[in-house]
This record gives sequence, structure tokens and C-alpha cells, in this order.
Amino acid sequence: MALFDSHEERQRKANLKKLEDKRVAFAQRLAREGFAPERMLFAQTMNGGYAAVCRDGEKQCLIISPSFGSDEDFALERYDALQYRVEQVDVKPEGMGGIFGFGKKAEVGVEYVITRADGSEFRMPFVGGRNGWLECTLAKNPLLKTQRRRGDANVAWDLKPLDLGSVKAALKVAARYFPE
Repeated sequence: MALFDSHEERQRKANLKKLEDKRVAFAQRLAREGFAPERMLFAQTMNGGYAAVCRDGEKQCLIISPSFGSDEDFALERYDALQYRVEQVDVKPEGMGGIFGFGKKAEVGVEYVITRADGSEFRMPFVGGRNGWLECTLAKNPLLKTQRRRGDANVAWDLKPLDLGSVKAALKVAARYFPE
């Protein structure tokens, strides 16, 4: 038995392949529809997936990826204007602040709580110490590339970690997508 040959590792690779297959099919469908936003803002979500917001023509769009290992599909929702509220996140560190696995790290930022068409709420966090983010142009958009990426990559791996020092910059970018 090889060093990295276990049931869990084979399952992880199968989940990555399935997720990349879904992403390619979704990107090809969007390309056929002519969906080509100039810029897109991504945020990692709590379920292991990610979400993105952008403007396509006169519509604001919300894209939600499936959570890792689930049977869900990608979702694209178009709105005249996103309905949302902003919730501040300010979690103080506990214990040793997460050092050596003791206590809890600090978390600072905001969550955009978007009201979806069906009335449910979706949280898009920009919280330092918790998740990652990325703003990209159409040419560099990892979600909309119609070719398969090398190996079984996950778009979530392209997101930059959001640390306590970069929260302000991320929120300044997010303000363009979530106007007051």
C-alpha cells in the first residue's frame, strides 16, 4: 500500500474530480448563454464552498458553489438589485489565541446576509481569520474557464486567505459590489 493510498484519500480525489466536472459543465453553460462579467468577487463560505457576486448587464448576480463532497450543483441567481444586510463580526481571541491549538483566534470583518428569491438567507463572509476571498477580471476568472484545470483543482484554492490585516482592503473592494 502506498503512503497516500487510503480510502479517505481516494474519496477526496473522487470528490475533487466530481466538483471540477460540475464546474466545467457550469462554465460551458454560462459561456453558451453569453455570461461574461468584467469582474467578480469571490468569498469562501462556511460549508467548504464559495460564493461570487458580479454584475452582468443590468442584473446583479449571485453564484453559489456546491459544498465539497455534496450532490448539489452550482447556482446562478440574477437580481435587479441584491437585497442584503450587513452584520459585523468581532470575535475576541480566547486562551492563547489559537497558538499551538489552544484557545480561539480572533475574527474581524462583516458578513453580507443576502436574501434570496425563495426568501432564504445566504451568508457571504469577509472575516479575517476565518475565510478567503478573491476579486478577478474575466480573463483571470477561475470559475468561468471552460477547459478542465490541471489535476482535480478546486476554485476555493485560488482564494487568498483573509487575515486581520487585509480585512479593510477586502471590504473596500466588496463595497463596489454591495453599495450602501
